[in-house]
Amino acid sequence: MKTDTLLLEKWWDELTDEEFQDIFRMNKKTVIDLQAEIDYSENVYEDRTDPVLLTCLWYLGNTKPLEEAEELFNMKDIETAIQQYLLKILQLGSVYILWPALDEMKLIENGFAKEYKFPGVVGVIGSLHIETNASEQSDAELYYNEVMEKHSIILQVVCDSNCILRDVCVGCPGGKSIKEIFETSPLYAYVVGEDSVLSKNEFHLLGGTELPQLDSLLTPYKFISEERITEQQYQYNLLHESVMNVVEKTFRCLENRFPRLTTIEKPEFASLITSCVCVLHNFTLVHNDCCELYSM
Repeated sequence: MKTDTLLLEKWWDELTDEEFQDIFRMNKKTVIDLQAEIDYSENVYEDRTDPVLLTCLWYLGNTKPLEEAEELFNMKDIETAIQQYLLKILQLGSVYILWPALDEMKLIENGFAKEYKFPGVVGVIGSLHIETNASEQSDAELYYNEVMEKHSIILQVVCDSNCILRDVCVGCPGGKSIKEIFETSPLYAYVVGEDSVLSKNEFHLLGGTELPQLDSLLTPYKFISEERITEQQYQYNLLHESVMNVVEKTFRCLENRFPRLTTIEKPEFASLITSCVCVLHNFTLVHNDCCELYSM
């Protein structure tokens, strides 16, 4: 790998704060903190910003082809370099994507109750199709979603009232149903288990109509045309929908901050890219890095 480090550093240093944020999707301080945590995990103790980290952030922050990154960063074999560095970022997931402890769950419950007047809620489940170019794969039919008419993998998340991801499941083929993905994910056992913190403390997750109604998972009331909806049921569904908007806001933030999530050329990298975007999303929120810029 050949990198003109001096050229890169000069170019980076000349950027205004706004330009830096626009190109790398986070501010300079957050990038420095991210580099420090990656280096710490590898027992590297230097005051630096690795050009490959900046290349990764540039790549995730737009939908331009890799060839443009090679020219911009004067770097060869850039696809391999990005893949290897994404694996480093992914390791931070064990620190930044965690189920909250009981004390924090109570704080999250208070957050939902205060903002939405919905008691007992500690998370919202949502699913997002990530489009991939899987049409030439031998098992392409598994990834083809007939409703959306595209190949995809599915990202299932649980987020709290502050849009922080508390659970992430990535990579299930887009041809599977949302219900099937949920029931085969580790999250399902956590929700229905006898020793679940949710059931023991009368906490609940909220989910959409595709998911099953469970003691610790509340979904909207479903009606057929001849049924009459009561006023109480109608108000419940309205309230449920308002809280579910949290996960939609979270997905908007993910896609707006890291547009690569909407255009992943190689399906074999789709799960890795999606997982890293989730880690970086939480990392930026924890470091108070202006999520509101990307939530519109």
